[in-house]
Amino acid sequence: MFRIKNSIVKKIGITIFIFVLLVFVIYYNFLNVQIKNYLEQQGKEQLRNESEYLCAEIESYLEKYTVIVEQAKMDPEFVNVAKEIDNRYSKRENPAFAKVCDELSDICSLDDNIAQAYIALGSANDLITNIYDIDMAPGYDLSKRKWYVDTIAQNKTTISPPYVDLITNKTAITISAPLIDNDQVYGAFGIDILIEDINTIMNECNLEIESSVGLVYNNGRILYNPNAKDAIEVDYTYIQDTLSQELTKDMLSGQSGVTQYTDQGQEKYIAYFPVKDTHIIVYNEILRSKILAPINRFIFINLLILIVIIILLFVGVSVLEKFFSTPLIMVCKQMQNFTNGRAIQLPQKIMDRNDEIGVLGSGFIFMTDKISNYILTLEQKNQELYDAKETINKERLRFKTTLRSLGDGVISTDHNGNIQIMNDAAENLTGWNKEDAAGLPFEKIFHILNENTGENAMNPVKRVLEKKEEDELEENILLIKKNGEGIPIEECTTPILDDTGNIAGVVIVFRDYSAKKEKQAEISYLSYHDQLTGLNNRHFFEKELKTLEKECYLPLSLALIDVNGLKLTNDAFGHQVGDKLLQIIAETLKISCRKNDMICRIGGDEFILLLPKTDEDVVERIMERINLEIGNLSVNDTIISVSIGWDTKKSSEHNIMDVYAKAEEIMYRKKLTESQNVKKKTIQAIVKTLHENNEREKVHSKSVGEISKKIGEELRLDQEILREVELTGMLHDIGKVALDSILLKKPGKLTNSEYEIIKRHAETGYHILKSVDAYANLSEYVLAHHEHWDGSGYPRGLKGAEIPLVSRIIMVAGAYEVMTGECVYRKALSKEEAIQELIRCSGKQFDPFIVEAFVNILRNQA
Repeated sequence: MFRIKNSIVKKIGITIFIFVLLVFVIYYNFLNVQIKNYLEQQGKEQLRNESEYLCAEIESYLEKYTVIVEQAKMDPEFVNVAKEIDNRYSKRENPAFAKVCDELSDICSLDDNIAQAYIALGSANDLITNIYDIDMAPGYDLSKRKWYVDTIAQNKTTISPPYVDLITNKTAITISAPLIDNDQVYGAFGIDILIEDINTIMNECNLEIESSVGLVYNNGRILYNPNAKDAIEVDYTYIQDTLSQELTKDMLSGQSGVTQYTDQGQEKYIAYFPVKDTHIIVYNEILRSKILAPINRFIFINLLILIVIIILLFVGVSVLEKFFSTPLIMVCKQMQNFTNGRAIQLPQKIMDRNDEIGVLGSGFIFMTDKISNYILTLEQKNQELYDAKETINKERLRFKTTLRSLGDGVISTDHNGNIQIMNDAAENLTGWNKEDAAGLPFEKIFHILNENTGENAMNPVKRVLEKKEEDELEENILLIKKNGEGIPIEECTTPILDDTGNIAGVVIVFRDYSAKKEKQAEISYLSYHDQLTGLNNRHFFEKELKTLEKECYLPLSLALIDVNGLKLTNDAFGHQVGDKLLQIIAETLKISCRKNDMICRIGGDEFILLLPKTDEDVVERIMERINLEIGNLSVNDTIISVSIGWDTKKSSEHNIMDVYAKAEEIMYRKKLTESQNVKKKTIQAIVKTLHENNEREKVHSKSVGEISKKIGEELRLDQEILREVELTGMLHDIGKVALDSILLKKPGKLTNSEYEIIKRHAETGYHILKSVDAYANLSEYVLAHHEHWDGSGYPRGLKGAEIPLVSRIIMVAGAYEVMTGECVYRKALSKEEAIQELIRCSGKQFDPFIVEAFVNILRNQA
């Protein structure tokens, strides 16, 4: 038996061993890094979800008691008792005392966890409890009770920190709410809740999950410890004693989070979440080793598999060497013994090799000597065939690539009209697979109809075969796909001619026409319709007017409609409201007109109606119906009004443009009489809206008007100017109707951007009043009522006598009213404090002469 030292089988075996070992190392690193990171991330996510769930359970548990307190604080008996009792020693003399005690007892009986219910008497500094005979100790002081101080200070329902109840020696919390009447706080209502049920919730959670959950108060005191015998213990322990300072700080910060820490040499993950509206924090922790336990077991199993593979590999290599390698060498040696022909000399280094390759090389010499000549001849022939094949393949590949890259569908047929070639786009458009379609008649897969008539369209391939020239389908052609779906297409069909000029086949190129068709339809629609109202536009009107001038449409009535006060509405309420007004009018016109009447919007606030076959009596009834419908409408409490003019073309000799001019003249004549009245009513509606949304603005405007009139009288102004002064004072802030009411009522200081928004009200008020003749002269006063004497005001920076006298009066009156009136962001000043402030700002913000006159009025009133 032949043995070799450098066996290739052994080399292959070693190579496979190294490869398997390398794959295992890479696999192990992947598991150790990626999968561990994944498990750790999943573990942290699970901790977070369990903590959030526990928070929700505790919040739900406390919610029912919060609802009890919220309902009890509305009890008028409780409020009246808190209001009326001002002496703790005579509280039982109040006729409602016994009834209140009974009601408190009823509240306690609602739930076993309600240990006590009581009313805190603010004036008496005492409590009324559900037990009639209980009195507080003489030194009892509500101001030292945190639950009472918190709920009074925050003016809402609060939950106290947990504490040990002196009666039951169990942990409890107090839920309390202020007792309020007419915005005056007279005391508080509260209940003491035993929170042993939280212990049950925590215990059940610990039984269901692998991690450990606990509760801690925001000062660090541990309320629930899963490792303690009694989860809510009386003895105080603090989280600071077990966790690092940094982690403790994060947990008690009021924020939620998940982090990793080391406890007694063991790595752990901990998640913490605050319970809403309480000072309690839920935490949940788990050993890192528990999270990673699955991956460690998996790695151990894979290691066992690797050992088995190595053993099997060793056995396999041994068997392969014994039953394959050695016999192969023996056969090659025998082949060499029978060699008598001419040998091919191989490099000596190949022949000297002492392995399978060397033995095979020796045998190869014998065989190659015999067949080398045959191979040489065959190679020459094969090369010629290969070159020809490569040329054909390149041409075919180029053709296929070009065909596939086309976005249009391409189908090629033979001279009989049977399918030969289809590209991918053709498959998608027809719904036929190219393999299924091959050899089928063209009309079977290319079924086309006339979209308008529904009739079959002529086969384009058949038509080209008959005409022997290029052809295109007519418009409005639908291709019916294999699934029955129809799609509009456009196509071009071309004959394939051979060298003799005869038709060898046909190529049809086609594409989906849907998107192009929809785009054309959209463009056509937009060219004839108003985008805001959906009505026809001026372009449509001018086109349709030519059609309707025919005698068959006579009498033809034309009505012009102009919206009154649109600009005023835009200035007061914004363009969105103005757009809504136009849309409402458009819908009203649709409802009021007949089916064949044509409604068009030809300008910003102008509409036109074309009423074919409509005489004067009918058009008058239609206009009355429109006026009636619009008269019942409003936007933001603002009256909607239109001015309408119409005329009728009765004969073909009558020029339609003359009819248009007559209707326009009537419309503008009506607008002169109607528009100002509507605008005046709109101003009144604006003022009403402003005052209804902000009671403070109503008080402010009325007071400024009265104060301004007194200043005018002190300055001896004539009666006409006095009326303007008083009316301007009442309307000076009308521009605030365009501002957000939330911004006007904001407590505290405005930001720079918010102040810039507030400053716009002067200009808005100017535009609103300027549009109404009756108030046009007041608009300049309103525009300048925030200008300062030294030029530091807004919006134009006027100073001194450049500022209208009325505006200077309004500036002083308004400032005094704001200083002495109640505001959400500060307390009112006394009259003397306001006088000193006016004097201090005299010559800077205010006209000194007007300040002097107003101060004299105030001094004389004293």
